[in-house]
Amino acid sequence: MSNTCLTRRELLSSGTAFASLAAMPSWFTVGRPVTPVDNAVGASTDSPLVRQLYNGSWPSTQEIAALYEDFLLQRAIHAYMFTLPALNVIGMRDGSEAAFGRGYNVLPIWKDRMGARTWVPTPNCDVIYSMSYLNLKESGPLVVYTPPAVIGMFTDFMQRTLTDVGAAGPDQGRGGLYLLLPPEYDGPVPGGYFTFRSRTSNVFLFFRTLLEAGPKGPDTTKAVQTAEMTRVYPLDSLERTRPAMKFPNASPVRVNMMYPTDFTYWEKLKKFIDYEPLECLEPNVRGMLATLGIVKGQPFNPDPKHREILTRAVETAARTILTFRLYPGALDVQYYSDRHYGNLMEGVDANFMTPNFQAVDQRAAYFQLAYSAAPAMFVDSMGVGSKYPATMFDADGEFLDGSHSYKLRLPPNIPAVLFWAVTAYNPADGTMPETSQPFPSRNQYDNVLTNSDGSVEIYFGPVKPAAAPAQNWIQTLRNHALLIVVRLYGPTSAFYDQTWKPDDVVKLQS
Repeated sequence: MSNTCLTRRELLSSGTAFASLAAMPSWFTVGRPVTPVDNAVGASTDSPLVRQLYNGSWPSTQEIAALYEDFLLQRAIHAYMFTLPALNVIGMRDGSEAAFGRGYNVLPIWKDRMGARTWVPTPNCDVIYSMSYLNLKESGPLVVYTPPAVIGMFTDFMQRTLTDVGAAGPDQGRGGLYLLLPPEYDGPVPGGYFTFRSRTSNVFLFFRTLLEAGPKGPDTTKAVQTAEMTRVYPLDSLERTRPAMKFPNASPVRVNMMYPTDFTYWEKLKKFIDYEPLECLEPNVRGMLATLGIVKGQPFNPDPKHREILTRAVETAARTILTFRLYPGALDVQYYSDRHYGNLMEGVDANFMTPNFQAVDQRAAYFQLAYSAAPAMFVDSMGVGSKYPATMFDADGEFLDGSHSYKLRLPPNIPAVLFWAVTAYNPADGTMPETSQPFPSRNQYDNVLTNSDGSVEIYFGPVKPAAAPAQNWIQTLRNHALLIVVRLYGPTSAFYDQTWKPDDVVKLQS
């Protein structure tokens, strides 16, 4: 056989899409010796690309293998970035259902607030969470009664919002009946509902209800009672046949609801793709995944070498996303021109679209440490919605370190109609640091001390700083990076006009 006449069948002799390049036949070597070429203008009879690609010769077996493996790694990294929203919510569903059970009538509620036992991206421990996962392929169209005063949303499993719920949604905070239709539903659609069609068979239900001030701090009673008014049932069901709602208390349970950090990522993604309609992913993303051997309805059996590459891609992608969250100028997401707060929702809509393109890096950065990108979080809504100035830096631009002590001053007249809170997180994935305190947060119901001018000072550190009132201190973990988020529910014009801004975080002297 001539060593200069290769076919793809011969090259991929194992007959699989993931044939190991290391197993290429021994006769595949450089086709002809590389001869020196005079690269002076007009001196060569070869075209520029011929000269660039091995001076018209064949590359070595080793170079082909190395380049192809690098290509697969890079392709897998970008596929991870595009599909992270799905795995983000799949991780939440799988962890929740393993701990609390599954079914449209199961609605776990964190009745004593969500603490660090729950591993989930940037949870808000200053509201009552209700989260459920609705499988419309199993149930058919579902009706959801949402109580008054809920702040929430429904999203599909690519975390594209179907609708806001509550004051920013069509019920305008009064509560109402929402009808969720499967992607391929072609039956009758009755009136009397706020009706939305999902692009995935699975839908994420995410509700928040607000705490009230109690004599010793936040009171959860009314918020839990409101959440337990939720009802979910099939559109064509009779009242007497509907299973009773279940509201397990998720607060005491240690549960992992994070997305996978190993090869399981791809296995869960393949299962999702096989289950959901083809069109739930954009064609270009399906094409990227096809390169990796992930195609709807086809076997996914990477050989050991490519399994190792895909595993490495999950690890490398996570580091890469964190890197462009930290690298100066990689993401243009500064909240203010004169202080160190970022906003991963800056300049985009809930689908991370700008007027000209989708901000794919910003989208990946968001879903690495957060979930549920609802329109009410992205638009400038007065008195409704929520905003989250966040910082990983102190006033000198240094990374926040849980081994040190810091102070954050919130100026007077905090612009939040509903409530404000300050929370500490692990910046890698938005989970909460687990310390001796029940919650890594302080909010307006925590009986925090207020200065005479109306400002509030929140302290951080592994031990309480000497100047800090106990109720104003959030404990941190030594040798851990630190992310601080200021939450403003129901922001007012002072926030949008930037006449009110949180001060930079100041490092305290040891």
